[in-house]
Amino acid sequence: MPSALALCAWLIAAAATATEPEEPGLLEVLEAASRAAGGTAAEDASRATRARLAHWAPQVRGQAQVRDDEKTRNGEFRLAPLHEHDLGVGHAFAVVLSWDLPQAIYARDETQLALAHAHLARVRREAADKAAQVFLERRRARAHFLSLPAGEARSAACIAALQLTAQLDSLTAGLFHDTVASEEAACTTEDKQ
Repeated sequence: MPSALALCAWLIAAAATATEPEEPGLLEVLEAASRAAGGTAAEDASRATRARLAHWAPQVRGQAQVRDDEKTRNGEFRLAPLHEHDLGVGHAFAVVLSWDLPQAIYARDETQLALAHAHLARVRREAADKAAQVFLERRRARAHFLSLPAGEARSAACIAALQLTAQLDSLTAGLFHDTVASEEAACTTEDKQ
């Protein structure tokens, strides 16, 4: 049978964790940071596929021409009277489909697309690395903050942890928005003490 003190401590700990927002894990942070920095790899692959398939679509050109011609001739041709009335009507329609076969095999813009794909992959990787560093620094700063007794040092540690949380929030495009708000309220409480 657990002691009353252990039961009270467990209830206080449960209440404290129930009021704090659930924080995202490291993998979720890395994914959010890379997505915020350069989109997803699936979007890159989709762009490359669309560019490759676009060259198989033909170029369509259409042309329409209507010609209406009327001529009247009155006169004399080899001593014979000439009375002619010519009427000419013409309609011409043309549809031309053309493919640029070298572009369908290897397009000139594919090298730029591959370069942009590699650049976005590098940007995503760098953003994920930066987010991982800030995430781990924040964990250390938060643990340091929680280990300090009430006072000026604890207030400064709270501000340092809040700065890292805000930086992480900006790197992940708002993933830590609720956490920033709760930590800001905690730092305000620390400053008042």
